[in-house]
Amino acid sequence: MDDFIYAKIIDGDIIFFFEEGCTQKELFEQFQKKLNMMKNFFKMGDSFYIYLKDDTQYNLLPKVAKFASTLNLQLAGAYFGDLPSVKKSKKELNLSSTKIFRKHVRSGQVIENPGDIIIFGNINKGAEVNAGGSVIVFGKVAGIIRAGLSNKRNVFIIASQMESSLIEIAEIPLFNYQWPETPVSIRTTGDEALVEQLEI
Repeated sequence: MDDFIYAKIIDGDIIFFFEEGCTQKELFEQFQKKLNMMKNFFKMGDSFYIYLKDDTQYNLLPKVAKFASTLNLQLAGAYFGDLPSVKKSKKELNLSSTKIFRKHVRSGQVIENPGDIIIFGNINKGAEVNAGGSVIVFGKVAGIIRAGLSNKRNVFIIASQMESSLIEIAEIPLFNYQWPETPVSIRTTGDEALVEQLEI
């Protein structure tokens, strides 16, 4: 198995999944590579969880925690065997198919990804973001967002501030919508788009 460790965001937590059928040495080496590849995603002091499908590998925990501390990260906890039902019922973002941008999307720029998109910045007027899945924006949206282009189920758009004249989710357009001044969440229910105020 080439990718026997992968990361997802579930209910706001970053969880590294450790697959079965590998030695502890293979798992730990792959985890070191994966965490080093993703270190720009984290901020100093951030935490994450791990999920060991093979619960006999529990003695990996001290090694994982020690290595994380060298990158100024923290192991917040671990799951074994099976995820709790509360986590299973939540929307997942698979980070291997998610594009993460730590910058503003400027006028004239087009960002596309067949999976989910997370943006730590603004989407300026004249910019466009197209995602097969969901879009999360930690900033102001004045440009165009199209989400759910390939996956029309369980997709959503979240923005800290929404001022866009065109948002489209699962092919349902919202033209010149009167957005609330609070952070917003947009999701589909049946053939309609539902806009909700979001408390962060």
